[in-house]
Amino acid sequence: MPKQRTPDEHGAVDDGAIEEAAAQAVAEVLGGPLDDPEDVPLLDESMLPEVVTDLVATSDKQGVQLGVLATRVESLDEALQALEESLIERVNLARPSRWAWEFLTQDETAQLWRETRWFVDYLTRRYPLVSEVSIPPCWYRHTVAVDELSDLYAAWREAYCSSSRPSTAMTAWRDRWLWPALNRLATYANWRECKETRRHVEPSARQDLTDDEFDRFVQADIANRPGARAQVMPWPTRKPAGKKGSARGGTASARADAQPAE
Repeated sequence: MPKQRTPDEHGAVDDGAIEEAAAQAVAEVLGGPLDDPEDVPLLDESMLPEVVTDLVATSDKQGVQLGVLATRVESLDEALQALEESLIERVNLARPSRWAWEFLTQDETAQLWRETRWFVDYLTRRYPLVSEVSIPPCWYRHTVAVDELSDLYAAWREAYCSSSRPSTAMTAWRDRWLWPALNRLATYANWRECKETRRHVEPSARQDLTDDEFDRFVQADIANRPGARAQVMPWPTRKPAGKKGSARGGTASARADAQPAE
């Protein structure tokens, strides 16, 4: 049993820690670990202060390294938390985004109007469009155009603002989004008279909202539905393969299940 040491200028030192550190120091000197900690050779008592000083220096160095590791772990934890929140945000289909006009607050609406107007004015300056697909000044009075243009702006943001690296997304934005959107607007925005008269003309095409029979129709449809999903499908189905050792029986069962329902 090791003798108990009295505290020195370095404070109280645990005997077990001294033995372990001494074993490590000896292992470093000898070039490898000892097979048995009991094999640690006895040191001259005159060398103990020097050994203790080295141990304290090693402890301080390890403390600094632990502090660095703790900081890195904390940074990783924050990064993982941010990634988790980002993933949750992406899959949270119950929360409308800032591009959904129907659900925006006053501040969100004002912000999206400012951004969309900037984008339309930029588009008009940058692309002198032919009259067939040009955008009239009263575009904001046409709800179809508002949705198309704000969505087109969102796609432009993704192509040009997400990274500074060269990307085919920039060309794809024109081929896949810009030209098709302008052609759709020429067909569906109903602003031909606005262009001809150079003033806003309310669209002549009007549609009524869903009629009052909707609720009764839906309730009748629900009442005719089963309370639980049918277990037998009109097409062949297979059950998951069974455990090893019952493959033969499982195959026969699968063949039986694969038969069309009668």
